[in-house]
Amino acid sequence: MNTIMMVGSVIGFAPALFLIWHSLRKYSYPYVEGSLFEDRRVFFMLAVGMVLGSLIFVFELTLYPLFISNTEFYFVMFILIYVLAFPLLEDLAKFIILNFKGYRGRFDSTFYGISLGAGFSATWIIGRIVIDFNQPGAVVTGIDWIGVIFMSIATCLIHVSVGAIIGSSTGQNLGMRGIPLAVIPHIIFNLLMFPWFASEMIWYSLIIALPLAAYIYWGVYTKTIPECLPKEVQKEVRRETRRRTYK
Repeated sequence: MNTIMMVGSVIGFAPALFLIWHSLRKYSYPYVEGSLFEDRRVFFMLAVGMVLGSLIFVFELTLYPLFISNTEFYFVMFILIYVLAFPLLEDLAKFIILNFKGYRGRFDSTFYGISLGAGFSATWIIGRIVIDFNQPGAVVTGIDWIGVIFMSIATCLIHVSVGAIIGSSTGQNLGMRGIPLAVIPHIIFNLLMFPWFASEMIWYSLIIALPLAAYIYWGVYTKTIPECLPKEVQKEVRRETRRRTYK
């Protein structure tokens, strides 16, 4: 394993594992008796997300020449493929997995959606780093590494949020009605990547995309996750959170 692969793995997995911990920490002991989710399913969905992210990344990689090359950038194809088709493909894949029989109608499917999105993001980012930084003649600077670190955080935030939204809709048996809530913010996020592809200036994209992804995740963390719980469990979590905050 070369240095780029090793460092890329850390950059890909660090935000993913942190967001799983941050998102789920209030829904296990000591905030509640026992746990509101199954650890086995969380790790299983993380692994599924890793495989899914790898497969979809390889497939999407074959489509990049349709909207970008070494000398040309095709804006219309970028909109059709990267902005519209990629989010639909990625989110429908998450939807299919989270709508297996064992996850429909369960409030804890929201937690498994978070893990699925985190795994997807981790391997997608690793693939992006390995491909981009191993290009012939590529000179990788410290600024490049800092850029992909922030890109990894933003990507993980959006995929974890999408996973949670789809998982929540699965838990409520909403079927395809939950898809627009997940796909629309994902499409907006991908659209904000335009400066990165058009001018290779990742910072122009991240100035808006990272705060947007953080805002979407905050909405998921404060609204989507708590509201998926049964009412009595919501009260218990809020009570214990206040107690530990003001202790």
